[in-house]
Amino acid sequence: MKRHQPLVQKLLAVPLAVAIIGLEPLQAHEAAQPGAHEELDTEHIFGFTEGAYIGEKGEKEIENTAVERFGKSRRYSFFENETAFRYVFPDNIRLSFGTLLDGYAIQEGAGFPRRTGGGFDGAIGEVRWQPLQRSKSPLDLTLSFSPEWRRIDDATGEEANSYSGQAAILAVAAIDPDKLFVGFNFIYEPGVTRVSDGWQNESSLEVSLAASYAIAPNLFAGAEVRYLSGSEQGLFSSHALYIGPSLYAKLSDTLAVKVTWSEQVPDGPNGRLDLENFERHQALLLLVKTF
Repeated sequence: MKRHQPLVQKLLAVPLAVAIIGLEPLQAHEAAQPGAHEELDTEHIFGFTEGAYIGEKGEKEIENTAVERFGKSRRYSFFENETAFRYVFPDNIRLSFGTLLDGYAIQEGAGFPRRTGGGFDGAIGEVRWQPLQRSKSPLDLTLSFSPEWRRIDDATGEEANSYSGQAAILAVAAIDPDKLFVGFNFIYEPGVTRVSDGWQNESSLEVSLAASYAIAPNLFAGAEVRYLSGSEQGLFSSHALYIGPSLYAKLSDTLAVKVTWSEQVPDGPNGRLDLENFERHQALLLLVKTF
């Protein structure tokens, strides 16, 4: 596990430093314009949990999401990076398209050689529809569907053709407007993978609950709990529980950064972790540019 510590420290330290530097001029600008106010974009203020706000009509975004997952019963590290372009259409609909890159170092067991590599991994699309907005209802509610193609098996690092379609319900409620928010995600993702003798079905489920609080103007700190289940043996064949903190900073009117960390904790009476199917640690760094 020690070999990952420099990466984790960089992942956490970079956005923290940027946030501290970037927030000072932004806060001074807001102080000079006390009457200025706009609807808060809650999409990224949580951790791995996603907010339901999709933006205003005509809004464009470029998002870069880097995720590092590591720490299994064997040597395992998998890094993935998604770069996506998003555009908001009329009628509260947003379309996205992105590309996937990865890097990995995986050893399947004692005596097996370690497999390392990286490069282009696939493509992803998404359509989101937001039928409810907090300005007109008690919460933001968004329905999402995201088809995905991958060419690398993230469990082994071997080449594969995997196709999946992720369906999600995203909701956000304001406990204290502009201060304290709660987010909820329900995500189901069935998929198929091409294997030597045909196709293999697999599916996954993720349910998460998160809270985020404005500790300063444009700076949110939060925490979340996530339940993950599913493997090639079945939707409820394996499961894991994750908890962790998050930090979000809006550096300017068009630039924001988020960093979050999750650690697997026991979710059963035996007090054991499932390190065969799930990682011990997951970390995320997100950069968002709005046009």
